[in-house]
Amino acid sequence: MLKNGKKFMLLLMALSLSAGAFAGCNTTVKRDPLPGYESTDSAAQSNGGFVVKKDNWYYFINGAEDYTADNTYGKVVKGALMRISADNLAKGAYTEADVVLPELVVAQDYTSGIFVYGDYVYYASPNRNKNIEGQVETSYLDFRRAKLDGSEVMKGYYVQLSDNTTAYRYVEAEGTVYLLYVDSSNSEIHSVNTATGADTVLVSGYSAYSFDTDVTSPYVYYTMPVAKKLTYPNTSNEAYNQLYRVSASATEADAAKLDLSDGYVDKDKKEGDEGYMMEYVNCGQLVLDGIGTAFDPTPFNLDYKEGVAMTSEQGYTYSLVKVTDGRVYLSVTNLGESSAAFVYAFDSADIGENWNSITANPNLAGTADGALQPIAASTTNATSSALYYTEGDDQYYIYLDTNSVIQRVKVGTGKDFVAEKVALANQQSGATLLYLDGDYLYFSNSGTNGKALYRINYKGATQEDYQNFPNELAEDYSPTKYLALDYNSSWYAPETVDGYLFFSNAETYADNYVYVLANPEDNDALKTLNDRYQEVQDAFTDISGKFSDASNAAKYYFYTGDGEILDQEEHKSEYNAEDFEVFDAFVNSTSSHGFTFDFKDDADKAYNVQSYFYNVLGKVTDDDKETIADSLGTDLLLTAEEES
Repeated sequence: MLKNGKKFMLLLMALSLSAGAFAGCNTTVKRDPLPGYESTDSAAQSNGGFVVKKDNWYYFINGAEDYTADNTYGKVVKGALMRISADNLAKGAYTEADVVLPELVVAQDYTSGIFVYGDYVYYASPNRNKNIEGQVETSYLDFRRAKLDGSEVMKGYYVQLSDNTTAYRYVEAEGTVYLLYVDSSNSEIHSVNTATGADTVLVSGYSAYSFDTDVTSPYVYYTMPVAKKLTYPNTSNEAYNQLYRVSASATEADAAKLDLSDGYVDKDKKEGDEGYMMEYVNCGQLVLDGIGTAFDPTPFNLDYKEGVAMTSEQGYTYSLVKVTDGRVYLSVTNLGESSAAFVYAFDSADIGENWNSITANPNLAGTADGALQPIAASTTNATSSALYYTEGDDQYYIYLDTNSVIQRVKVGTGKDFVAEKVALANQQSGATLLYLDGDYLYFSNSGTNGKALYRINYKGATQEDYQNFPNELAEDYSPTKYLALDYNSSWYAPETVDGYLFFSNAETYADNYVYVLANPEDNDALKTLNDRYQEVQDAFTDISGKFSDASNAAKYYFYTGDGEILDQEEHKSEYNAEDFEVFDAFVNSTSSHGFTFDFKDDADKAYNVQSYFYNVLGKVTDDDKETIADSLGTDLLLTAEEES
């Protein structure tokens, strides 16, 4: 990476401002601690999402709120950080939740959320300070932490960034929590030591980077160009590139000591002048070096030595595909020999003292002579959208093919590296693969207001398990939809934690608050839930054929559980006797006017209300409660006109 003197001075100024900001971090806003919190050394579950569990508490962002909303500390409800005890969640006391942080926990990187380490939660919040013109610059993002019992909140911030879409992670390395963030406008990856406030530029001038899908991983992988000798300051790069990784705990002392005095200086300047020598900022570890036999070694080829085995004449280029659970997937192109890019993988844990960035390369045939495992003969199917996993020594990946079929591939040897292919689900046009949890693949497709959610057991032994003929596990091996729920596709994807499904509800009358559903154990149980849900929806349709007003009133009951709403004076006069009789039959699971309603499960629990299936979690603002109630009344109830 080339950095001229002006940019270097700007960097120094930024570091100075960051240090000033950190000085304000030592002051905190004090509140009375929330009851029931006990400090433990246990690790958090589902760290880095919008729901994190630690010990007996679930911490969650209370709904999808816009970053431009009022962020006055102490007044925020929607978008605030809340908690609910495992006991209250289990017994269905969904509103018995506490506000931990009465401020917006709203960043636009929806691959990263709240992080819990020790007794603290680490997060990002829109700036709430005003500029000299009296305007709140909400596009700025402040990174800070607070105690899990809500008793202390940082008044300042670790760092403030002007782009609220900044990619970030809070990670723990060597006992210290670091904030990793990407300054994409300057092609820089930063690490902030939250204990000291030091903001380290880990790398400047990366070509592409990838965080691990395990958002707590302290490693970032990235590719770097290799500057040609004697081209500075109008630098051009070699055809090949390099792959690096860097830990959040790295410092400038970890950077390789490169001698750039020969061939990387500006001959029009004198030694000691600003910009005389090319500046190269890279604290990472070289993982793969694409140099080929046709190239002379440079200071950047750290593992080069006389006689080192190279398997390519024109060298290699690397493109990151995905980093997931410590395993790195990348495409490798052998320059000059083939335009095809093979996909390979290696374990991050394999990079040790004996790792050599040159000999780790594959040979020209794409076989595993080096340290890389071949995954696919092209990037057609093995893409960043695919899901990768291992079972024992076997490697698999799941993808959506061009015929809208979700396919599972077991990696093998041979020309295409496919040992087995199993079609998991047909006719899935538009599907997005979300994640694997337990034995299930979760994926989404188009919904009404947002995205619909599905799952399927992806671990069937053979293709026969997924054929459309009756077998005892037929439901498990069929794509099964989660009721008719719509989740907010502009926010975090649904999360499964400890037997619960959490999602931002984009359905009508939900206003993108977080809802929770007890996640069925298997797809057979999910189908039973679906059948009950559909039975209620079919009842609305049946009723509307003769009593449309009663049908709408029944829908109102489904959403609210209020079986006495029609007795209120403003509604009572608008319905006839038959409407009341049908409505009461629906509410009480009895018969009337040819309809027989039996909405009781095996435990005699009524399922003609939405709360049987899923519930809003946390608190809804008074304004939103009023808006939702007004909408329900306007859409579904008859109301007498007020006399003027």
